[in-house]
Amino acid sequence: DAFGQKRVGGMLSPGLDFAFGAIGKSYIEKAANNGWLMQNDASITTPATTSAMEDLQLRMTIEPLRDLKIDLNASHTRNKAESVQFMYKGMPTTQSGSFNMTVITAKSAFKSSGNINNDYHSETFNKFVENINIIRQRVEAQYEGSTYPAGAGDLAGKPYNAENGGVDNYSADVLIPAFLAAYTGGNATKQKLSIFPTLTRMMPNWKITYSGLSKLAWFADRFKSFNVNHSYKSVYSVGSYNTFNSWMEYMGDLGFVKNVTTGNPVPSSMYNISTVSINEQFSPLIGVDMTFNNGLTTKFEYKKTRVLNLSMTSVTLTENFSDDIVVGFGYKIKDINLFGAKNIQNPEKSKKKSKKSKKGKDAKEDDSKSNTNNRSSSSSSTRTVSHDLNLRADFSYRMQNSLNRNIQTLITTATNGTTAYKLALAADYTFSRLLTMSAYMDWQKNVPLVSTSSYPTTTADFGISMKFSLTR
Repeated sequence: DAFGQKRVGGMLSPGLDFAFGAIGKSYIEKAANNGWLMQNDASITTPATTSAMEDLQLRMTIEPLRDLKIDLNASHTRNKAESVQFMYKGMPTTQSGSFNMTVITAKSAFKSSGNINNDYHSETFNKFVENINIIRQRVEAQYEGSTYPAGAGDLAGKPYNAENGGVDNYSADVLIPAFLAAYTGGNATKQKLSIFPTLTRMMPNWKITYSGLSKLAWFADRFKSFNVNHSYKSVYSVGSYNTFNSWMEYMGDLGFVKNVTTGNPVPSSMYNISTVSINEQFSPLIGVDMTFNNGLTTKFEYKKTRVLNLSMTSVTLTENFSDDIVVGFGYKIKDINLFGAKNIQNPEKSKKKSKKSKKGKDAKEDDSKSNTNNRSSSSSSTRTVSHDLNLRADFSYRMQNSLNRNIQTLITTATNGTTAYKLALAADYTFSRLLTMSAYMDWQKNVPLVSTSSYPTTTADFGISMKFSLTR
């Protein structure tokens, strides 16, 4: 006996494949054929389940030019779970899981989403709608020459005929490839028809930093550092999926499901998907961090975000946009005396004075006094407390809106939107070695773009705090 195995009928039970985790539906079938499963007990209804995760993360850093750093990253993750009801005839099997992969959707990121005056006209959305018919024809072509599988009722074994029920324009098999082709800037005639793109379709995202400007003469005279930043991330996600209970396999993931209205089998993949999304972030689109020679730090960032949610249930596309502008300042005032704060020791740099050389006993006495004073100064300087006042100020502006586009009626409505202004002020002061004082003030104003369900609001928070530490 080893690895929890028993030798039964000349073979190991439950098998080395079970011991090392190589389990799938084929193992369940093997276990059933060998009589290892209780299939005749009506009280047993818990299915056999397996789960697996495939996660690929790729990272690379390149420096094509001095002081120019580019970080690339790509990911492809899929979670899968399988449930086998081995106690029933045919062992009904269902699958579920989630999926996400990095993509590039920058080609459509800066195209207009329209406004109320032009009924929110969007070139990219119109392209998406045009792609639907192209993709439907390509999916339909995959079933040419096929025959209906067993379990298709009266049509079983007969050649496939679209008149009995063809590919649905608004099925996940059609909408998802059409959606990806439009918003990644691809061609619908060449777009892969898979709902879960393969590793070859994975695209890298990036972060770019350049710090070389501070070495130029004009910048060096004014700045200690001057960094320019840019970052891009876009992820395609299938939040969750499962398989159709009535699905009948034809070839691979292709097959048929029963139409709930007619009862006829219609072409469909095995996956029942309700929503997919693309989350795109320029964070920032452009950002600048500056430190002036006088110690003043400044930052500027322009961020852009877009979230697209495609719903196969309601046949709609929801677009959420936000644009952010952030300006920040920081400054440190060193050794400022507030509230009567005093340094424990604040040694001043002694100025060197020219002295005449002394001889004999007087020179030795002066040297001895000088050494004693230096040791005292050095010992006291270790207890020096720098009473620094750190000041920070940040201002941000955000415009956020949401559009709901009906794919069937081609009607777009604005469902939500706000304009937000925020001002944050903060100050930290080191009062002593044990005591730190802080003060802050936050002011924010929100103005709704769609005023039917909300109203303008203004909030203000302010306060002070004292931190006393006994461990220093």
